[in-house]
Amino acid sequence: NDYVRLAETEYILGDGWESTKTVELWALPLGEGQVCPYPDPGYCDMIFGDIPVWWGITRGVIIGLDRIWIWNWDGNGMDSLAITYTPGEWVHIAMVHSNGVLRAYKNGIQVASRASGPTQQPATGAYPVLQIGGFIHNLNNRSHFNGQVDELRLWNIARSTQEIADNRSQELIGDESGLKAYYKMSDGTGTTLTDDSPNSWNGTFFDGYGVVPPDGQLPQWVISTAFVLHGVIISFLGPV
Repeated sequence: NDYVRLAETEYILGDGWESTKTVELWALPLGEGQVCPYPDPGYCDMIFGDIPVWWGITRGVIIGLDRIWIWNWDGNGMDSLAITYTPGEWVHIAMVHSNGVLRAYKNGIQVASRASGPTQQPATGAYPVLQIGGFIHNLNNRSHFNGQVDELRLWNIARSTQEIADNRSQELIGDESGLKAYYKMSDGTGTTLTDDSPNSWNGTFFDGYGVVPPDGQLPQWVISTAFVLHGVIISFLGPV
């Protein structure tokens, strides 16, 4: 029942994010993927995405396939891409959405793509919030990632294959063009996740929320082994 809450997508990424965005992160999935309650990647275990579920990166089993899923709802059905992974091994995942195309990258290599229009948002005009590691709607509708996350980067531009490959295994300065939020996961203690860009979109740790009571255990800070710049990261314990 643990996750990190960021700010509204619209505030972090700015105008035009529905059509153009890049998300990069390192993930270490632990254990076997859980069967998703519906054949829809939006309801699999959340690694990163928005609440309510309009787009993101999740992990789980759909129709017998245990995958990391990149997905986007453009109003014409759920557009999803599947990425193979090995439990217990770090993998770099990138999602690039631009010019009506959704692309998935694994360890710096494009592995899938498909047409996908602008990300839809609530007709009420509400601004969905970005979260890391899980979401909670109610007792029967919640999903949490069992694993670790490092080096989350949010851009309002389409990063190229070369840029993703060249920079995935090194820290950024933090003021790169188009970088809107950057989480090196290096705080090490406390309940705040610092944004290492100049934009100060800090996140907050949550242990349960509303109808889901806390269990006394927040996401844990652990030492990263994602790449050579061994830093401190967040570990989420989801369904096991």
